[in-house]
Amino acid sequence: MKFASRVQTTEGRRSLKLSKALLAAALAVGCARAQAQEVDNRAGEWRITPRISLGSTYSDNIRLAPANAEHDLLFHVDPGLSVRKRGGRLDLRLDYTAQGLLYTNNGDASTINNELQAFGTAELLQKNLFLDAYGLISQVAVSSNGRTDAGNLGSAGGVPSGLSVFSNFDLGLPGGRDLFNPLTIFNDIALTDNQATGYRFGISPYWRQNLGGWADVLLRYRYDTVFYDEESNVDSQQPDVRTTTGDSQINTVELNLTSGRQSSKVRWNVAYFYQQEQQDNQQTVNALANGDDKQEHATAQLNYQLDKEWALLGEAGYENNQVTGFANSPDGTYWGLGAVWTPSRFLEVKGLYGPDVNELSGRWNPSTRTNLRISRRKQDFGVDPGVRWQGLFNHRTRASVWSLAYTDEVTNERQLFGNGLLGVGPDGQPLPLSDQGQAVATEGPFGLSNRNFRRKRFDAGMTYRRGSTDWSINAFNEDRTGQNTTDDEKIYGAGALWTWRFAPRTASFIGTGWERDELGENQQGQVQNNEYWVSVIGLARAFTPDAGGLISYRYYENDADPAERGFRENRLNIRFNMKF
Repeated sequence: MKFASRVQTTEGRRSLKLSKALLAAALAVGCARAQAQEVDNRAGEWRITPRISLGSTYSDNIRLAPANAEHDLLFHVDPGLSVRKRGGRLDLRLDYTAQGLLYTNNGDASTINNELQAFGTAELLQKNLFLDAYGLISQVAVSSNGRTDAGNLGSAGGVPSGLSVFSNFDLGLPGGRDLFNPLTIFNDIALTDNQATGYRFGISPYWRQNLGGWADVLLRYRYDTVFYDEESNVDSQQPDVRTTTGDSQINTVELNLTSGRQSSKVRWNVAYFYQQEQQDNQQTVNALANGDDKQEHATAQLNYQLDKEWALLGEAGYENNQVTGFANSPDGTYWGLGAVWTPSRFLEVKGLYGPDVNELSGRWNPSTRTNLRISRRKQDFGVDPGVRWQGLFNHRTRASVWSLAYTDEVTNERQLFGNGLLGVGPDGQPLPLSDQGQAVATEGPFGLSNRNFRRKRFDAGMTYRRGSTDWSINAFNEDRTGQNTTDDEKIYGAGALWTWRFAPRTASFIGTGWERDELGENQQGQVQNNEYWVSVIGLARAFTPDAGGLISYRYYENDADPAERGFRENRLNIRFNMKF
C-alpha cells in the first residue's frame, strides 16, 4: 500500500502544541488522583488509578533504514488513567494512555499517540435489558511490505502488541503489569512512515428473557465503527480497489432461543445471525453490493435424550451471503442427523451427517485444570465452503500453564481490529475482560487491506513459574488466503522469555523472538519475504508498590527479500513508572 505522508509543521509550532497537550494531560492525571481518592473512600466500588511513565530511548537507526542509518534520542512522557468498576448494575474497565514522544533529531516527528482500551456493561432493566459499550484506539502497521517496528511481531486479533513474540511478560514484582507494561519496551516509535492510528467503537444493547423455565431468549443488536487516520492509498493486495480510508460500519443482529430447565428429555436451540458491513469511499471492480458485505444464517438443533449416555441429534440450517472476494459462496439449506455420546460429565463426542454437512466434534475436561475442544465440520453452503477445523486446549498445573488454539474463519482486517476487547462466554456472546485480560493493541505485520480472506491461525504457549524463575515459550502460524492466490500471505515464528527475581524487588529478563513473513510477489514479480529477529535484555526494580524503574537493551533486525527492506537497529530504553 502507498499512504500519504503526514503533514509536517514547523518544529517550533509542533513543540508548542505538544507541550500544551502534555501539560493538559498531566493536569488531568492530577485531578483524577483527587477524584480517585474521593470515590474510593466514599463507595469502595470504583477504582480509579492515574499513572505516569517518564523515560528516554536511544536508537541508532530510528527509521529502520537499510543504509545511512540515522540515530535519535527521544523522551517519553506518558500520562495515563485506569478505571475499574464491578458490582451493582455496571461493570467497567478502561485504560487510557497519552503517549508523548519528543524526538531530539527529528523534532517535526514529535507527537502524541492516543491508546485506549475500554469495555463496559450496564444493566438497564434488572435481569432483562443490558447495554455493552467498548472502544479501542491503537497504532497499527499500514503495509505488510513496509518497515515494521518490533511491537507488531506475531500479533493478531486478541493478542496485545509485543506479547505474541514474548508470550507472558510478567516480572512478578510488586505493582505487576501496571508498573512494568511491556509496551514501554516494544512500543512503536520508529519513524517508518508505515503507521496509522486505528479506532474501533461499538455499542450493543441486548435483551435476556426466561420464559417460565421452558426457554431462554437472547436478542442482541451490535453497531461497530472502524476507521483509520492518515490514510490515502491504493491497496497493494487489490490494485482495482482504491480507497481514501479503511472505514466501515458493521450492523449485526443476533437472536438465540434455547430450551430451559423444564425441558429435560428434549433440548433444542434456534439461532439467527445477520451482519452487514458497509465500507466507505471504496470503488471496487467486480464487487458485490458496491463493496458491502452481507452474511445471514439460521440454524435449528434438536436433541432427544435416549438414556444417560446417548442422545439423538438433528440439525437444519440456512445460508445467504454476499462477501466481496469470495464468489464461491453458495446459498441454500442443509440438514443432518446424528448422535451425541456422553459417557461421563467429563467427555462428550458428537457426530452429524447429512447430504450437505457432516461434523465430528469432541469435548474433554477431566478437571477444572484441563479443557480440550476439537471439531471438524464439512459444509457445502456458506462463505468458502469446505472443511473447517477448530480446536482449543488449556491445561494448568501448580507451576505451569499450557495452551493450544486453532481457528479457521473468513474475516477481514476491520473485523479483527479490536476483537480482543470482547471475551466470549459459554453462550458465544461477548463478555468484558477480567483484570488479568489484555486487549488487542495492534494488527500485526500484515498491514491494512480492504480484502476479505480466509484466516487459519495456530497458537501454542507455555508459561512456567517456580520460585524466583519464570519461563515462557510460544509459537504461532497464520495463513491468509483468498480466491486470488497471488494475495496469499503467511507468517510463522516463535519466542522465549526468561525472568529471574534475584532480589525481593528486583528482576532481570532476557528474551528472543523470530518471525518469518511470506508475502507473495509484488507487482514487479519479486518475491517478498521478511525474516525478523529481536532480542531483549533488561533489569527492573520496584522501589515501592506504586513506583518502579526499568532499563533494557534491544536488538532488532530484518533479513528481507528484496534486500532494500532489510535493516538492523540497537535500542536502549530507560523508564520510570508511577501510579497513584
